[in-house]
Amino acid sequence: MINHDDVTLRKIKAAFGNEQNLERQIEDFVQAGFISRLDKRYTIQFQVFTDGDFDLTLPATEPQHLNFEQPFFVAEDSELVSKLQGSQIQQTLTNQTNAIELHFSSDFARTANNLANYFYHVAKRVALTPFEQKIFKLIGDVDSDYALKYMTTFLLKFAKKDVVKQKRPDIFVQTLEAYGYIVKHEEESYRFNLTFDESEFETVVFRDAHDFIAAQIRQCEAVPSFVKLGVGT
Repeated sequence: MINHDDVTLRKIKAAFGNEQNLERQIEDFVQAGFISRLDKRYTIQFQVFTDGDFDLTLPATEPQHLNFEQPFFVAEDSELVSKLQGSQIQQTLTNQTNAIELHFSSDFARTANNLANYFYHVAKRVALTPFEQKIFKLIGDVDSDYALKYMTTFLLKFAKKDVVKQKRPDIFVQTLEAYGYIVKHEEESYRFNLTFDESEFETVVFRDAHDFIAAQIRQCEAVPSFVKLGVGT
């Protein structure tokens, strides 16, 4: 449909005959405003961005939290797709119990194995990686705020000690170890394997897909994971 406006349902079915629940999907797109329907004919209502819509030669910018909540469409096999796939997103996990923040970087598709992506994949019902399936066996679809309450409380101990003893590690400590955020020191103790850092990243909220994509493809720096203690911690 991208290259053809005003097509019939018959033509759509001919082009996507192997797609399951096609009519229901089309109806969802109509209700979302991505496709318009008039006299049983359908027309796309969204832009498909291509390489020509952007300057792909601009240099990388400082890491930022870029926020855009709406879906957008990019031409398949374009350099733009490669640029997006190679870009980074900055992720911060917080909780209501304390001011501690966990910071991670991930590729744009969120395939990196980190705790932020795990909570995102579970919440959005995205297929889990083999590693994440092991994490799921530990903590399941636990509420992220609840889990972070215990994880951050344990990590806080490393602000004062190089080695923290834990005779019977609970599932949250086991999860931190599985991700490599802490490492076993001796049989009943752990060492911190991240860093404490007070770095902050500006948050930029976008309303326009073009502006968001233009900024995102310039986000190329993968910042090493760190813990921020926050004010009053």
